[in-house]
Amino acid sequence: METLKFENLPNAVAELQKVQSEILALLLNKAEQQQPEIETPIQLEDVVPITGLTKPTLYGYVQRNEIPYHKKGNRLYFFKTEIVDWIKTGKQKTLKELEAETDLYLSNKNKGLK
Repeated sequence: METLKFENLPNAVAELQKVQSEILALLLNKAEQQQPEIETPIQLEDVVPITGLTKPTLYGYVQRNEIPYHKKGNRLYFFKTEIVDWIKTGKQKTLKELEAETDLYLSNKNKGLK
């Protein structure tokens, strides 16, 4: 670190102010990015195009508690992220994934028999 002389003090203060404003801008930018976006609830009519299911089918899923929903009074509310996550949980395994699982199970089972 270099020794600061009185003659260089104005330049040093200007440099500090510049760096301080850059740090402040970075912190403010990061704070804005970290604030979670508030998701608005959607109605059943908006869930139909997302899922491709009919209203009666969706009502049946709600009645059997098979789909994530929220109820306030007589109104049903859904959140798009919850619906998409619900759809993703129904992923079917490929033939290769099933074969790999079977091989792993059988190899572990055979180890215990010896």
